Amino acid sequence: MRYKIIILVTAFFCVTSDPLFSDGSEDSFYSELSRRSSEVISLNSRFTQTKHVKLLNTKVVSQGKFYYKREGEIRFDYSTPKIMSIIMLKGKLRIETQSKATTYDFARQPSLAELAAIIEACVSGNIKNLPDKYKVVYTLLPDCHVLTITNLKKTPDNPYTKIELHFDIDNYSLKELILYERSEDTTYYSFNNIVANG
Repeated sequence: MRYKIIILVTAFFCVTSDPLFSDGSEDSFYSELSRRSSEVISLNSRFTQTKHVKLLNTKVVSQGKFYYKREGEIRFDYSTPKIMSIIMLKGKLRIETQSKATTYDFARQPSLAELAAIIEACVSGNIKNLPDKYKVVYTLLPDCHVLTITNLKKTPDNPYTKIELHFDIDNYSLKELILYERSEDTTYYSFNNIVANG
């Protein structure tokens, strides 16, 4: 679950909500994404997470609220079906439930540190500058811009075959995040009521 959390954070770092005309080219998309990322000081949103579990042929739906401050505070407050919070503070990931709290240190978790590097690329708007082991493909669809990120190195601690980020065609806000897992489970995040710098 902590891998999914970091990827979700990565997606949010890449968005703001001002309208903009786009000519649809890949270069203009990355340029505008970089510009908008640099303007984000704080962000909050509602989210719905839907996990399709292949083995059980079922889905699990969770909802909550996301908060981000540039100073390094990132928080996910889940309200259903379980009340819990996931908080990132400068190199640490903390998961709080009603019964306990657990903290993970990125320095002892290389896979988490690697995903944090992806976050940094989005924070700076330099997602095209991810290390060579990541393949990033841009696709323009009629209703959204899509970034597909694939880790070309198949390591045991990488649970994903690919990650898709879907951005609004006009205002570049994040619409959907899709995680394709090696287990063949798929997790969808959809976002609404996104407020940047509010």
